[in-house]
Amino acid sequence: MKVRFSDGMELDTSGKLRVVHRKDGWYVVGQGMLAAVDDPKEGERLIEELRQRGGKNDAFRSRRQVLGRDRPKT
Repeated sequence: MKVRFSDGMELDTSGKLRVVHRKDGWYVVGQGMLAAVDDPKEGERLIEELRQRGGKNDAFRSRRQVLGRDRPKT
């Protein structure tokens, strides 16, 4: 699946999770997911967290929850 933005940028979200760089920043893409990250290191950390915590296609948690920045209220 491809995601196209209004500025014409297009990202393919199929395939394995990976970190990509575009003119407006860094992204983790793959397995139908697209998440903006601050830098490649954060992208690799997000991929590792998704692999450890989630299933093969687990793109339902937000990046902030996965990285521990937002804790769900209990």
